[in-house]
Amino acid sequence: MHKIGTSIRRLRRWRGLTLEQAAGLAGITKGYLSKIENGRVAVDRRSTLVAIADALRVSLVDITGDGLEIRDPDADSTVPAIRTALLDSDFDDSPPRGELSALLADTQLVAAMRQANEMAETGRRLPPLITALHTHARHAEALRALVSVAHTTSLLVKGLGAPDLAWIAADRGHEAAQRLGEPHWIALAAFARTQAHSGLGAHRRAGALARQALEIAPDDAVDVRGALTLTTAFVDSVVGDDPAAALDEAEGLAGHVADGNRHHLLFTPANVVLWRMSTALEQGDYASAATLAESIHPSDLEINSRRTTYFIDYARALWGLRRPDEQVVELLKQAERIGPVRARSNAFVREIVFTMVERSRQQAVAREARGLASRMGLLKSR
Repeated sequence: MHKIGTSIRRLRRWRGLTLEQAAGLAGITKGYLSKIENGRVAVDRRSTLVAIADALRVSLVDITGDGLEIRDPDADSTVPAIRTALLDSDFDDSPPRGELSALLADTQLVAAMRQANEMAETGRRLPPLITALHTHARHAEALRALVSVAHTTSLLVKGLGAPDLAWIAADRGHEAAQRLGEPHWIALAAFARTQAHSGLGAHRRAGALARQALEIAPDDAVDVRGALTLTTAFVDSVVGDDPAAALDEAEGLAGHVADGNRHHLLFTPANVVLWRMSTALEQGDYASAATLAESIHPSDLEINSRRTTYFIDYARALWGLRRPDEQVVELLKQAERIGPVRARSNAFVREIVFTMVERSRQQAVAREARGLASRMGLLKSR
């Protein structure tokens, strides 16, 4: 049974560190680290994972695992072709492939499919689209589409356990935006880069990129400015700064957006609430996160990828408040129902389910939790 604590203990010993040394480097107590390693508590904050990873001089993936055993094999099988398309494509004068109008339509389609959690089909469609759009790079419309496709690609492969490839995809979008030379699209490409950096645990760099992009983003690009502002808020919560001002600013911006999903950012008032939940969880304020969850309905979030996050974060809040396991399991099952790959590979979900199964406080709940654990590949050794 894989768990984060087991990985941390193995990596700590590999580094030759005692519990006391590792805890001191991570800025946590020896007792807390011991409980993590022995599976007696679930790690529930990114900042804790980042601190431990930094102390052990490893990556986040080294600690959390890539979830390979529980992801969608069909979606996973698309990653090599995506990697090849990203690495082989350039902005030379290759003969155009395909009709640009059709490629622009496909750009919108793959973005919508990813938001709907249709990961395998999105992955299959991306490689030829990436390659073809590069052959039309003399056209501004193609460069804008490449920024969008790079964003879609980065988020997809990040969710498929390839954070380094997510950075390459985001950087390709940045290159296209620089060639285009339009501040609006340069700022949009920067948002993808912030998400890739966060996936690699480089939160301070993500925050710096977001703030730099905000300096050039036009005032009328409200959705882009809002997404970047939310990024700064979340980064602040991870690194221990106060995210309140940025969250309030984003909330104000959201009230002035006619189409919050224009760039597939879903920058809406409801999504701002979801980001508030995430920052509250990162600060350990489970009560506020739960109250925020109760203030919106999942249907307000419009797309399945964000609804999946809603159910996961609501479950994390109730878990932190030590609410009955039945409530937590039900929320996790709803997340799994609409976003199985996203839910099963989430490090916090896996920690909660593992701890719940080990504890087995109630037999009926334990059966439900074991079902989740089995689908996550957490029971294969038993």
